[in-house]
Amino acid sequence: MNELLVFDLDGTLLNEHEQLSPVTQKALDQLDRLGINWTVATGRMPHGAREALPNLVFKHPQAYKNGVLLWDLNEDTVFSKIPMSQQDAIEVCQRLYAKDIKPWVNTIDHEDNIGAVITGITSDKEKQWSDYLSSQGIRVQQQSDYSTLPEHVLNIFAATNNPAVLDMSEELAHLDGVAVFAGPDMYHAGGYWLDIHHSSGTKGDAVQLIKKQLGADKTICFGDSDNDISMFELADECYAMGQGLDELKAIATATIGSNSEDGIAHFLAQRYGFDL
Repeated sequence: MNELLVFDLDGTLLNEHEQLSPVTQKALDQLDRLGINWTVATGRMPHGAREALPNLVFKHPQAYKNGVLLWDLNEDTVFSKIPMSQQDAIEVCQRLYAKDIKPWVNTIDHEDNIGAVITGITSDKEKQWSDYLSSQGIRVQQQSDYSTLPEHVLNIFAATNNPAVLDMSEELAHLDGVAVFAGPDMYHAGGYWLDIHHSSGTKGDAVQLIKKQLGADKTICFGDSDNDISMFELADECYAMGQGLDELKAIATATIGSNSEDGIAHFLAQRYGFDL
């Protein structure tokens, strides 16, 4: 059977140190040796995935920003993109700013160049992030407020110590075209993350597109959080990480080991009969 395996990154393929462990790398190499199709579906942008997976070569397109962007990291080629409406993006940013949440805005132009917008760089953390984006060839635009934004906004995100991000799903519920995900930062104690994008961009939809392009008969998905639910609901099999959300475990085929225990690698070795 022509299978397609799809892995979430943070909390799934990556360990608690935000890295691909040598054991998991070996398991992915074994999948390639056996001719088993696999890819990733992540909430990260392409440059964020490249940072975490510097030596990984993909054979199939990957889903970024929870399915809003289908991209081939090897060729820097865009297959599909679903930007937010400009009106919704502006309203979201203004509401976040009113809650003392300073968002970054990721954009994409007509030539598929990624950019970023922020209202001034005022902290060392923001300066470090801006410098990193610039090193990846991403233009960072500073402006005084969020009254205007570029035409094509991919997503709006924040990494903050402000727990108000956890209430933004309810705050923005009136915007039908907007999907909101937020939670504790798994890498920084006391921190929170927030990610907002078009509601039509889901991991589930993106995986279906990749499956169709590949001509796969079966999809097997792996994840740990609420942004993985859409692909779990459409998968033929789905496996939740041991430390994952109970909500995801409730709809999973089974629960496997945690990301800190190389749960993915051990599952794959047992399923496909190779040694680690």
